[in-house]
Formats: sequence, structure tokens, C-alpha cells
Amino acid sequence: MTTKKSTGLKPLIQVDRQRGAPGSGADDLAETRIATVLGLKQFMQGPIRTLLIKGLAGTGKTTVALEILKAAGKGKGAYISSRVAKELLEKHIPAMKNTLQSQEFLDIRLEDATSALDFVMQLTEPKKIRTIVFDSWDGLAKELEQKERLRAEKTLMALANNSGAQLIFVSEEPGATTIDYLVDGILEMVTVEEQDRAVREFIIHKLRGTKIPQHKYLFTLLEGKFTFFGPYAIPDYSKVSKFIQKPDIDGSYSFGSGALDRLFGGIIPGSTLAIEYDENVPYPALRAIELPPIINFLSMGRSAILLPLPGANDERTNSILTKALDERIVGDRLRILNVVRTSDLETTNLLKNVTPNQIHEIVTRETTRLREKSKDQSVLLVKSVSALENLFASDLDSLLEVTSQEIITLAQSHDAHILFLPKDSPIRSRILSMSSSYAKLFVRDGTVLMYGVKPHTGIYALQHLEDPTSPSLTQLV
Repeated sequence: MTTKKSTGLKPLIQVDRQRGAPGSGADDLAETRIATVLGLKQFMQGPIRTLLIKGLAGTGKTTVALEILKAAGKGKGAYISSRVAKELLEKHIPAMKNTLQSQEFLDIRLEDATSALDFVMQLTEPKKIRTIVFDSWDGLAKELEQKERLRAEKTLMALANNSGAQLIFVSEEPGATTIDYLVDGILEMVTVEEQDRAVREFIIHKLRGTKIPQHKYLFTLLEGKFTFFGPYAIPDYSKVSKFIQKPDIDGSYSFGSGALDRLFGGIIPGSTLAIEYDENVPYPALRAIELPPIINFLSMGRSAILLPLPGANDERTNSILTKALDERIVGDRLRILNVVRTSDLETTNLLKNVTPNQIHEIVTRETTRLREKSKDQSVLLVKSVSALENLFASDLDSLLEVTSQEIITLAQSHDAHILFLPKDSPIRSRILSMSSSYAKLFVRDGTVLMYGVKPHTGIYALQHLEDPTSPSLTQLV
């Protein structure tokens, strides 16, 4: 191990100076880039000079640190590595190869902690480097006595404050160490089990001088890139545009959504898909699963019946549909059967003591009528089980029997069936056992998540990145 300011140090340091012109606005981001990369706009004015990114191996620490380095702009960042060569890092995280090549890279695997301090001083003295990633600091710090370590860490804090640079420390030490108490911010990256699937989460333990409205967020490393998910945002339905129909997929009906088609492979004629959701899932997220197949069925010349979820606004639904499709199509081949008696809109004229069998007869009659209007006699039935449970709470056995009959009847036809089922439904297990496919929606850290149980799929974050009426699904890996 070489010593402080030894003339033998320079050949051991790999410094890449492939500098380009600074990125547009890079200077403006100097004070705020940590917040910008995390996507937490609330923190954009935070006085964060030093940040500790900690977590066990494989939780995504290095990728997040490189994203922050990328935000510094070309030639304004440096990566100090005490554990892996640049070539291996580019191989492990190919999405960050350009970032590593456009910033300075110091390979100090053969150096000691004292020498590392010298390198940081060299980088910060010209005040050209605005962000320095130290991956990992604890690998070197463990070689120091406790007092020496504390002194070295205080020196690094002073260098950050005096130079105006931001220092990002990457650490795999699980517990609190001396540096935890010195840095301005602490992010912990963790992998947690969710429904037998692994998801990544980062926890904000500290950000000095900054309001923290939410301490935990989900993120993914899909394609080697850090993508964080904020709380679910309700789509802007004023931006709904005319729908472009999606053709059938190898004998299956399209969901009308590329994301859903990729996840499930389409809707098999005669099948029943059950969508289970928990009480925290916002209705617009359910609508993103409910409306695309209806819109696509209508656009393909077919018909559809909708028994909306409790709390659904028929006027809003009609407004969205008529923006996506011609109003005449919606009026001619779609029937909305609202079984909630308190609706102010014209719906099915329910008898005071209506029974499940009578609802079934209404659905059957409407299906027969709409089949004649469908180009291939197929009809899509989208139905809320919870609305029917509310209506027939004292006669769930009859409701289950009628639902079973519908599933059997639809299986013998070319129709398609989508059921929306609350997680706490008393008839949940029976409905799921009869369904051809089964997916779940739930909320974690404010993010709506979805995955297939039958068939088994990965877990996805549901957002509205393009079309307000259709979901964008990003896999958590």
C-alpha cells in the first residue's frame, strides 16, 4: 500500500479525461442535481452537499450513484473506485458506459484512505469537478482506527463545503457508522419481498434542511437504468385523443393496450379474467384496465356491456368514451348497466326487490341484443363484483350461482368476460377458482402495482405516461 503523496501514486490512478462541452444547464443543476435525479421536486432547493447511499450488495447503490454523476454534466464529475475496475463497471452496468467515459475515473484499488483524501483534494482544488462519487468509502475507511476515520470523514465534509462540490459516498456497511452523522443526506437501498416477488425500494433517512413528504419510494433497474416511481398520479382526461384500434392477437382479442397485451397475451375468446384489487387502489387505475378493452371492442365493430364499479361516474365514463370513439358507436353498441340505485343517470330500471337472477336476465337480454349488432356476434362483458355484492349482501349464494352460470355460458361462446373483484370479497376464492386468468392490483409506497397470478408474471408499476385511458406498465427488476 503506498503512502500519502508518494510519487508512485500517479501511475496507479486511471484518470479518463474525455471531456466534452458541459451539458445544457449543468451549472444551474449544481446545487440541486441529487434532488433532480431522484425526481423529488420538493428537494430541489435542498442544501445537500454530501450524500450517503447505503445498502446490501445488489440493491442498486452504484447505479443510483452513477445517475447522480450523469446529472453533473460532461466533464464535471469524477468516479473514485476502490473496489472495481472501470472496464468491469462498464460491463456490469452497460447503460452507464457513456457516463463513465465522459467523467473522470480514478482506480484506487491499490491505495489507502490517506491517499484517497489527496485525490479528492486534487479534484476539488480547480473547482471544475462538481460531483464526486466515492465507491466505496467504507472499503478504505475500515483500514483506519476509529479516531483516524472520523478525522478523515470530517476532512471530506470540509472539502465538499469549501469547494462547492457534492460528494456521494457508497457504502455496504449495514449499521450506522460515523459518516452517517456527518453527511447531509442518507439514502438506503433495499430489496423487499412483495407477493413472492422482489421489489426495490429506497428509504430517505435524512436530508438536512429539506422537507420530506414521503420517506419511501419504489424504483426499478430495468435495462440497467434507475427509474423511480412517485405516488400514483390521476391522468388528465382532457387529453384523450381518438383511439387507434388494435387488431386481434393470434386468435385472442386485444386489450386495446399494448402494455396489457404484452403482459397477458390478449383475451382468449370465452375466457374470464379476474382483476383483484385492494381498498387503496384509486379508481382511475382500475379504469385504465376497464376501458381499453371496451374501447377496442367497439372500435373493432363489436359490442360491450359494462356494470361499473361503485363510485363510478357514468357521465365521466361516457365523456371519455366519446372522446376516444365516435359518439354513435358508443350509443349503439355499448350498454352501461349501473346497478347502484342512487345513480342520477338513466340506468337499468331496477325493481325494489331485484334478485341476482333478474340482473342475470337483464345482462342476458342485453347480450343477445348487442350480439346482433356485433360484426362477429362477440360481446365483451366487464362487470364489478363489488357493486353486485353491495346490492345482494344478504343473498351472496345466489349471486355466486348466477356468476358461475355466466362464466360457463361465456366459456361456450366467443364472448370475453372481465370481473373486478375486491380483495376482501366473501366470494373471492370461488370466483378466482372459476376464472381463466387472474391478476392483482395493490398499492405500495403510493405506487400502484400490478402482476399476474394466473399466468404468473413479474410485478409492474402502473402509470399513465402516454394515453390517459390506457396504462403504462414498467417492470420492477
